[in-house]
Amino acid sequence: MKLHWTNSRKNKKAVVALGTFDGVHLGHQQLLSRAVEIKNTFHYTCLVFTFDYPPEQMFKNNLKLVTDFDTKKKLLLDFGADSVVWTEFTPDFASIPAEQFVKEILVDELQAAAVVCGFNYRFGYRAEGNIELLQRLGQKFGFITTVIPPFLHNNEPVSSSRIRRVIAAGDVRLAAELLGRYHSYHGTVVHGKKLGRELGFPTANIELNKNLILPKAGAYLTWCFLADGSNYPSMTSVSPNGTVESHLFGFDGNLYGQTIEVCFLMTMRLWREFSSIENLREQLGRDRDHALANIDNFRLQGHRIVLE
Repeated sequence: MKLHWTNSRKNKKAVVALGTFDGVHLGHQQLLSRAVEIKNTFHYTCLVFTFDYPPEQMFKNNLKLVTDFDTKKKLLLDFGADSVVWTEFTPDFASIPAEQFVKEILVDELQAAAVVCGFNYRFGYRAEGNIELLQRLGQKFGFITTVIPPFLHNNEPVSSSRIRRVIAAGDVRLAAELLGRYHSYHGTVVHGKKLGRELGFPTANIELNKNLILPKAGAYLTWCFLADGSNYPSMTSVSPNGTVESHLFGFDGNLYGQTIEVCFLMTMRLWREFSSIENLREQLGRDRDHALANIDNFRLQGHRIVLE
């Protein structure tokens, strides 16, 4: 089994945050905050141990994720990890007994002096390991285990599965509240059918990671960030077949082949079919007016829209 590191390995004791961290939501951020507190108190290095894809994907082939792996790594580092350490969740890894995982990976490889995990963390062959076993193994191998309780929003735990459901339902505002930031996607602009240009609303057709959960088909107020550092308020269409197209207000140029980040701010309407091109054009005009009437409700700070 090979371990991968985002940053060079340091030969010192570590506090290790454990989890899959899909979305790096408010519950994950609470866990990382506690790990950083332990790091600062004891002068440890702060590591996150995770997987490139959640173990669930081995059992649910159609599982869609909140964040791609590159975005997840960046967020984990932004929230205080000194390095993200990961491996592939393979059948061989899944067969490792719980105590062997703790001894060979947490203790021998990562030099864990402290471990932080969520209240429902499981590990080892057939998920035989729970937090009670982890605490006992900590006593055996000499590390402290800190268990983080669920983070509640409207009396319901914040979880990756909840956020997936919320995004799939098209409620991008609630998704933002659970994530602690507006949800965004990174993709490459590719050639489309150019229907938007014919309608007077040229769009960037954005090719996204196929493993990501998309908002429900509809029209959304968004903000697009380009690779050159510029940004534009926008309206974005998500079609039932998963096509994502953004019309950038005030932009006039060629985006083909460029990387773009589209940040979802507000649901304007859900998808519907139109009986004619003219009816579609009229609706796009109403969508534009709706978007422009609401864009001042959102505040840009640096390269991010502030969640208020």
